Amino acid sequence: MQLSADTLEITACAIVILVSVVGNTCLFYSTRKCVTGHLHTSFLLIFNLVFVHLVKNLVVNVMKIVYSSGISLGLAGCKVLHFTAALTTSLAIWFMLHFALLCHRKLYQIVYPVSEAANLDQHTQSLKVISALWVVGVAVYIPVLIYTRKPEGLGGRNDTHSLSPRRIYMDCLNGFGDEQVEFYYGKIFLVLIDILPLAVLVFVCLWMSFLLSEKKKMTYGDIWIGEDDSETEILRGAKFSILLMLLLTSLWVSHFILVCFLRDLAAYVFVPAVLTALSSGFSALSPFLLMLVNYKMKLVSFCGAKEERSTVQPANVVLSPYA
Repeated sequence: MQLSADTLEITACAIVILVSVVGNTCLFYSTRKCVTGHLHTSFLLIFNLVFVHLVKNLVVNVMKIVYSSGISLGLAGCKVLHFTAALTTSLAIWFMLHFALLCHRKLYQIVYPVSEAANLDQHTQSLKVISALWVVGVAVYIPVLIYTRKPEGLGGRNDTHSLSPRRIYMDCLNGFGDEQVEFYYGKIFLVLIDILPLAVLVFVCLWMSFLLSEKKKMTYGDIWIGEDDSETEILRGAKFSILLMLLLTSLWVSHFILVCFLRDLAAYVFVPAVLTALSSGFSALSPFLLMLVNYKMKLVSFCGAKEERSTVQPANVVLSPYA
């Protein structure tokens, strides 16, 4: 029996939702165990990423399942779908860039140590940055929420088989009412709002790759003395940031290209499932990589090292490299 586009999309959404919920729940639980007192910067970022990923899957992909099951989305449903999908995608990119910058700063301090002590309240500063990203994200996509509409000429789900794979994209459109607004905001600004942070993320990760190679060649008086636990976590965070960058960039670029050629690929029944996998793949896979950032090979607990060594380490040692 040949599978329909709706069946494939429902299956893809269900798999992505399951993997994402399991991964993000485990990430949240393991990170929450580490919180004693104030929130470290990396924990704050992870909590926000977990929230964004869960919202993306439990709102956007659940609505896709409802639509593919035969229930047409009303105007409010279309608005929520477009707004949530766009906002969560951008916030995931921006939070990952923030995380990569934190890793880069710590790695740079290892490779090129500075004499002066670290200043500023980094927790307060990071909280302000994350709050600002939320405010900017909502403000940027308010027009999407306002101007999303349902085209009048499309009668429910009577579309032909050739339009089947892209019904949800044809049934919920962004109509900005003005060609210039649609071109400059809908086709240029909304693309740049993702591409520019992605480009910066790629640059930062390439720089981290250079710093990692420099760290390998570092010696102290012509003697290589190895790394302490704090440095090991920083190096691990930098390496996994590079992996996350590769995953995020490849998925976003592939999704963007597929959407650009959606009209030519509309007849293929697998297109909706592939679009779902590409748009939600990062929210499903990244939690498992993030859990490995602070994982100690000799310990089962996500932050067990802090508990085990709290009595033997000096008071001035920073246990979380991203704090």
